[in-house]
Amino acid sequence: MRQIFKLTLCLLLAHLWCVSVVYGQTSFKMVKKNGHYYTEAAVNGHAAIPIFVETGFHGMVVSEEGYSKILASLPLENITLDKVEYLRTDRTTRRIVKLLKGKVPVGDLTYEGRVFVVDTNEEYVTVPVNLLKNEADPTASLIRFDFKKNLLDFVSPDDVNLDKMRTYTLVENDPMPIFEATMELSDAYGHQLTKYGKFNFDLGNGSSVFFFRKSMLPALKENKFKIQTSRDKSGNILGQGIFAGYCKIGDKSNTGFSIGITNKIEDTDELGCVGPSFFKNGIVILAPNDKLIYYK
Repeated sequence: MRQIFKLTLCLLLAHLWCVSVVYGQTSFKMVKKNGHYYTEAAVNGHAAIPIFVETGFHGMVVSEEGYSKILASLPLENITLDKVEYLRTDRTTRRIVKLLKGKVPVGDLTYEGRVFVVDTNEEYVTVPVNLLKNEADPTASLIRFDFKKNLLDFVSPDDVNLDKMRTYTLVENDPMPIFEATMELSDAYGHQLTKYGKFNFDLGNGSSVFFFRKSMLPALKENKFKIQTSRDKSGNILGQGIFAGYCKIGDKSNTGFSIGITNKIEDTDELGCVGPSFFKNGIVILAPNDKLIYYK
């Protein structure tokens, strides 16, 4: 009986060890909630910290309480703010209490960049995973997003078959992964346009695609696209958008979905953002060293 117990215990420990390797410190099992991805990781040695997995942010974002508990012990460099400043996204605006920069351990990876300490009650830490690096193994330079398995991991080129994957040209990765591609767009009324430009691969984007008003609205109006206004149940205006009968960006296409138009982001020459759902249950691999985004 004792031998059976020992064998069972060994098998259990082996199973747990395998799980920790598969979904461990350089590999993260993501949970999708309201179109966004979350995970847990050790941050600066503090285990099981809730993480908002992002690529569309200018840096790591943490609340004042989270900074005090998790990051205050790190030798981060303080960046002086001459006036009250805010961290603005298409979803929210938060006052910046403190701005720092430096390295932060996230699991067995390292984040290096700006750290925004903001006035918020959010319990999670927002981490731009495109800026994480495996300093212990520089060959693991590819960041793979498997949207079918909801898995994020850092792998070497020898671990994946890139031959049959299509590519976008990556023109920037710090602070955000920006790629260039040709977009073909049509709506349900027969209006069409073809436009070449920059797109942000935004992991935190709950929709397949959304456009920036300044860079896309003139082109949509010129090509007679029907701009629709979306409202909530109380009649309050939420924003504008179009219904895309067909949208192809690079060699990837989708049909029959709405594209929102945001006016909250002005200072950019990008056409818009592309989210995970544009790739459905596919795989996207960031290869910053090669200046490519692989996808299928």
